[in-house]
Amino acid sequence: MARTAAPLTLELVLLGVLNRTPMHGYDLYKTVCNLDGFDLIWTVKQSYLYALLDKLEAMGLLQGIDFAADSHPRRRQFQVTPVGRKVLDQWVDSPVENVRTMRQDFFARLYFARQTSLQRALELVRKQHAEGLKWRANILDKLSPDHGLGDYSKVVLSHRLTILEATLAWLEAYERDPS
Repeated sequence: MARTAAPLTLELVLLGVLNRTPMHGYDLYKTVCNLDGFDLIWTVKQSYLYALLDKLEAMGLLQGIDFAADSHPRRRQFQVTPVGRKVLDQWVDSPVENVRTMRQDFFARLYFARQTSLQRALELVRKQHAEGLKWRANILDKLSPDHGLGDYSKVVLSHRLTILEATLAWLEAYERDPS
């Protein structure tokens, strides 16, 4: 039996947008391209978006409904299924698993958490902060003399630690002022 890959961040962004209201592919493309801050994180081609919609439908996360319009050829409107809504909610409410995915994945989650409520967004930030503290402890442990790391490994880990410290500072600042 073939294993189905979990949806990628961009696919989950599509679920998040469609969770607000069903729409057809072209309107979804225009909406996604005009999301506040989206262009700071992603670019998406219209053809790729349609391929992602097909994939999400095959996974049972979206349902496409064909309908005829007077002034347009037959169109397919997509809506999130109950399973898709559950996957979306689990994704939005979970912290990312490493600092490398903060820039895209975390900020997509935060975007949709903020769309729901400030409380949901703050809870996500708190969870992410707690996860980041675990990452920092892990890096500091690896940097201890007991590990006997080579010089270059120390350089790489110290860089990761610097990025993580900045991320933790940002999460703390967001908790104080989420505007």
